[in-house]
Parts: sequence; structure tokens; C-alpha cells
Amino acid sequence: MKLLILDNEIIRRGAQMFGQHFKKQLNDTGHVCKRVFLYSPEDETSLLPLDDDDRLLKGDKSNFLEIIPSFQPWLCRLIAGHIHAFDPDVVLLNGARSVKYGSIVKRFYYRGNAPFVVRVIDSVVYWNRSMVRQWYSRHVITPQIEGAVGVGAKALQDYRSLYRYNGPGVSIPRSFDFQSFSNDKTRNQIRKRFQAAPSEKIVLFLGNITRQKRPDRFLRVFAEVRKYIPEAVAWVVGDGELGAEMQRQVSELGLGGSVRFFGYQSDVEPFIVASDVLLISSDSEGVPGSAVEAHYLERPVVATNAGDVAMVVQNDVSGYINEIDDETGLEVNVVDLLSRPDKAERFGKQGKAHVVANFNLADITERYLAFFDDIIRNKQRQGQDAY
Repeated sequence: MKLLILDNEIIRRGAQMFGQHFKKQLNDTGHVCKRVFLYSPEDETSLLPLDDDDRLLKGDKSNFLEIIPSFQPWLCRLIAGHIHAFDPDVVLLNGARSVKYGSIVKRFYYRGNAPFVVRVIDSVVYWNRSMVRQWYSRHVITPQIEGAVGVGAKALQDYRSLYRYNGPGVSIPRSFDFQSFSNDKTRNQIRKRFQAAPSEKIVLFLGNITRQKRPDRFLRVFAEVRKYIPEAVAWVVGDGELGAEMQRQVSELGLGGSVRFFGYQSDVEPFIVASDVLLISSDSEGVPGSAVEAHYLERPVVATNAGDVAMVVQNDVSGYINEIDDETGLEVNVVDLLSRPDKAERFGKQGKAHVVANFNLADITERYLAFFDDIIRNKQRQGQDAY
């Protein structure tokens, strides 16, 4: 099968990392995959390496045409040119603005037969609260979509309900290439590298420092944890629009030297291995890649019940899940795991077993291919029925 992935920026974020690992798996198993990226990121420290056959179109996200008429015509023409030249069997739109551009291209610029499939990576109900944008999505974008892959059941359900999508859909979780983690350093070795004492209890924040991830909630919970476990420290790995605000909150809560900021990291494995527990404090999630990675590296997870978190974190088996506003519950559960290392170790091992059994990239890839095959056959049957 030939697959073209239309993506947003060449950044090392969850959706783009999945695209990179997915492409490698496809190419390694006899298929052909190409990626086309719309924009260059402003921060070049987080660039994702491009393969020789990938293309970066260097669109401008701040161009006024992104607002009215909502797309840049020259960018659409470039996208259409790459699709026509590659002649894929399927075009996969990897979330965010790639969905908008893919739909516009299909409606006005593309004359081929490849179905366009959207990958729904988070709750559109959370992200799209504008009535105007919802109308635009329902009447302009969604009618061009011929298949939807939700990273979780809730993500797909929200997409169907908000945009009134009635076409083929399937829930397939995100995954990553397990071999991308080296597993070549012990926790004590990594802690020594970061000058962290073996006795420290490390609570990890891993992800974008944005409103969706609720870094304020993370810090409030951590401040309460410190009252019971004074040796607890927080490691913040990531960057984002609320980075400076998060650092101010550290001072306001009197957390001072107990919180360390590491910024964006292209390799998160050492930070997960060094930690004791991953705390996810989000208001919205798809299937959080940080939880998948933490479980694979045998770390327990305490999380809010956001999106499809429960697909990864098994409550009272591999971690704990609390209602989104239950900060007391988050605190109690973090304290429980930090004070009972035997339980934390057991939860971590059970989390790895769950991830290995259900998030294997080879299996995930086969599920995508089966869905693509179904869509292609359905489209062929519809074409025959038209005659």
C-alpha cells in the first residue's frame, strides 16, 4: 500500500513521532509511505529529522489567509502537486491543520481517487468551542473525510457527535517503536548523571506546558504531596506557552528547590527511568503517549480521567485514575505510590505487560492497513453502484 501522511510541523511531538515510527514500520514491511509537512516550527531545537522522500512546504502559520479564507491557496496547490505525483492509495491527515488543508485540497484541487482519512488525536469538543469553527468543520471540512481513526473511543465519539460525521470510523490507539528506547542505563546511573540523590522521590511532569495539560493542577497536587513526603521532588520535562507562569507558581507555592525544569527534551527515556511516578493532570487527552512510554519503562501513572487515559492506565492495576477536579485523590494516590515502592514496582511491571500486549506498533500498523483496505473497497463498490 502507498500512504501519504499530511502533517503539520516537523516537531518531536506525539502525533509526529507516531507518524515517524508508523512510516518506518510500513516501509520495513514492504509498503511505501511519504510524509508532507505544512510548516516549519519556530523553535528549531525540537525539529524532527526528515527522510529523503519527505517534504517540508514551509507554510506560514501566521499568514492572514489562515483566518480569511482559512487557507493559503499556494500551499494547497503544493499539497495537491505532491499527492498527484506520489499517487497514494490513501491520504492520512495527522490532526490539527492538516485536516483543514487536506479537506480543502480534496474539495478544490485534487482529482484523484485516494480516500482522505483523518486521525483524531484528541477531543474536538475540548479544542473547538467556537460556533463558527464548528459550522465550518461540519459543512466544509468533514464532508470530504472518508474515514476516521480515533486514537481512543472517546476521541472518535466526540468527532462523530460534534461534526456529525457518519462515515467509517475505528478506534486504534497510538503506539511507538519499542526499540527506540535503549534500556541501557539503570535508574541510579541516570540519577547520578542528573545529580539526583537515590533517596529522592521524583514526580514527573512530561509534556507540553499548556492549558490542556493543567500545570497549575500538577503543582498544587505536588505541593500537597510534599507535606507528607518531604523528600519528593518534581521534574518538569517539556515547554510551552505557560512555562514562565508555571515557574512563577513554583515561587508562589514556596516549592523553590524542589522543582526542576528541564525544558524540551528529544529523548525522554532517561527522565522516565529516573522517576518514581508519572503524574498526568490534564483536562483533555487522547491516548497520552507519556503514559504509554512510562508504562513500557515500568513506571506507574497517576492521572486524571481525561479522554482515553483509561485505555492505557488500568486503575489500581498499573496506576490510579481520578476525576479531573479531584486534586485530593491525585495527591493521595501519588503519596501511596511514593511511600510503597513495592506497590509502585508491581504497578509498573503490570503497566508494561499491558502496553506490550495492546500497543505493539506492528499490530497497530496492521489494524490501520485493514481499515484502509475496507475504505478502499467501500469506495470501489460505491463507484460501481454509481454505474
